[in-house]
Amino acid sequence: MVKPRKFGWLFLLLLIIAISAPGALQAASTAKPAIVLAAFGTTTEAFDTYNQFETKVRERFPDYEIRWAFTSHKVRLKVAKEKGKQLNDLATTLRELKAAGYSGVAIQSLHIVPGEEWDKKVVQISRDIPGLKVALGKPLLSSKEDQERVLQTVAQTFPKDLKDTAVVLMAHGSPVPEGEKAYVAFDRLLRSRYQNVFLGAVEHQPAKEDAFEAVKKANPAVVVLMPFMFVAGEHVAKDMLGDDPESWKSELLKQKTYRIEGIRKGLGYQDGIIAIYLDHLAQALKSL
Repeated sequence: MVKPRKFGWLFLLLLIIAISAPGALQAASTAKPAIVLAAFGTTTEAFDTYNQFETKVRERFPDYEIRWAFTSHKVRLKVAKEKGKQLNDLATTLRELKAAGYSGVAIQSLHIVPGEEWDKKVVQISRDIPGLKVALGKPLLSSKEDQERVLQTVAQTFPKDLKDTAVVLMAHGSPVPEGEKAYVAFDRLLRSRYQNVFLGAVEHQPAKEDAFEAVKKANPAVVVLMPFMFVAGEHVAKDMLGDDPESWKSELLKQKTYRIEGIRKGLGYQDGIIAIYLDHLAQALKSL
């Protein structure tokens, strides 16, 4: 009976050594791929939109490591300077995950269209980390099905009376053809389904001037301005609803004394929009 007991202690000792070996626990904890949420970023209180979204991600994908990356260089610098908070770009976040032992990462873009930020700050950067398998969750408007689902969700926020009320959605716009094409297609879809609902972009197409002209022709009593952006940050507070003579509110009031109503929450608070992003993320995780 003595020998089996000695072998039993020897086995236990070897097991403890194996578990304690450098990287053993790390390898076990990184068996699943990590999730990276890639957003443009904001310097405003609307940053809480990201916290809200992360809560939804954790509910649907429990037990995954979740990290953030912010694609706007200006936003990262401003947040660091004004708030003393460090926001990672995507390359930094991916390097940190690789150093932590992850071999697979699903990156979910929180951009609206597959535009410049998607091409240069997500797709290209995701290819720059050797030895890391990466799958990409596409932006919001990446297919015809996405367009339909987004319309069904956003339409729930439209006023019931669209005869005396016009709705103007503010998009950021995109300088690249694919991104611009997605915005223009969504504007066309809006106009085909709803009376007096128009999409305009801060930059590029569909032009905000065209949206304003459409409002002028409709001659409503009320104009509702809504952000068509994930986060209702500075563009909404200043460019859309600000008192500056060049804000959308001011430009519309030059046409006529409409009653202007403004929505101050971005798409990131709408459950139907969140579901589309999470479905894109699920597809990315499945491919790893």
